[in-house]
Amino acid sequence: MLIVRDMEFSPKRPRVIVPLFARDLAALSAQTAAAEASPVAELAELRLDPLPRETYTDALCDVRAALHKPLIVTLRTAAEGGEAPFTADAYRDACLQLLQTGGMDFLDIEWLPAAAHRAVLLAAAQQNNVRVIFSEHHFDSTPATAAMTETLLAMQRAGADIAKLAVMPHTAADAARLLQATADAADACPGGHFLTMSMGKLGEITRFCGGAFGSCATFGTLGTASAPGQPAAAALYDWLEKQK
Repeated sequence: MLIVRDMEFSPKRPRVIVPLFARDLAALSAQTAAAEASPVAELAELRLDPLPRETYTDALCDVRAALHKPLIVTLRTAAEGGEAPFTADAYRDACLQLLQTGGMDFLDIEWLPAAAHRAVLLAAAQQNNVRVIFSEHHFDSTPATAAMTETLLAMQRAGADIAKLAVMPHTAADAARLLQATADAADACPGGHFLTMSMGKLGEITRFCGGAFGSCATFGTLGTASAPGQPAAAALYDWLEKQK
């Protein structure tokens, strides 16, 4: 069972994550206030990569001071579709500095770019009582179903609290395969926690029905999206509440 700030993460009722995606601290402050006030925003993801690098620490501190909900901190590299052109070592150092700053509940660690530093970052997160999300993103394709399942299971074996996979479909069948891979991983690892989605318009349905296949959370927006296909948080929340 995964419980953070009295919030349980379970596919029985996936949680709605809203992105905080801004290019300056003033805009970030406004987004944070909206997330704090919104009943449909159950937790937030602070995307640091759109911000100037020298503001990362201030951004984290400001958001934590204003937000009393679970907080994911993500530094998305260019290799994974983000805006931070970090080398592997620079990414490691930036994540370690953020962990020392404190205030986060989850740290998103990129599965492939951080491959050489996973153990160090996982240990540092655990020492700081921070949960780890290992994540992998495919913005141009959907891998083979078995490969997606194995990625999710490898993340769990490596110590992830949540294994995250996001893919881009070219057909409706691609979106269905993402759900199949999620279900297969959940069946193979009953105690694991997964966060999966197929992006874009073709994949939007997976953000609503992912819980039925083993996904414990989903992303919705309060106006600013951080990835293609994120629906309104209110629509997600209302739909999920009706499924309980």
